[in-house]
Amino acid sequence: MLLLLAAGGALALPEDRDAPVEIESDQADIDQGEARTIFTGHVRVTQGTFTLWADRLVVQYRNGEPYEITATGNPARFRELPEKGKDWVKGSGQRILYRFHADDVVLTGNAELQQNADSFRSDRIVYDRKTARLKAGKAVGGKRVHVILQPAKKENP
Repeated sequence: MLLLLAAGGALALPEDRDAPVEIESDQADIDQGEARTIFTGHVRVTQGTFTLWADRLVVQYRNGEPYEITATGNPARFRELPEKGKDWVKGSGQRILYRFHADDVVLTGNAELQQNADSFRSDRIVYDRKTARLKAGKAVGGKRVHVILQPAKKENP
């Protein structure tokens, strides 16, 4: 498919994966029996350069560790610095699923991913943070994939 975000080898700064995940919100509801925590109201998640904003966030745990988070908003959005000296990768959607175990982000519902002036829109976008790979497709009855790539700027000799 299309490699919209050209980053050499990995899409996030290496130190991001080892950084702690910090969550801020107006409220939190911890349910140890269901192994989940629900955060509501102006939710902000940070892990290194990765930041996610949402109206509601559900953290699901497995074996006492965060397994995945589901963010919803109108829209929920995130940004991440792929490499030092590169521009920010930004994404948004009605729902963002961040799967720690797979190290990917799944955006659904008016999903958009952009870097510089290039953009990638679809009903569903899977952004693999490890391999710098994107997959997109329409949901049943949904919109087709839409990509805008800006031409490279030519330097004057």
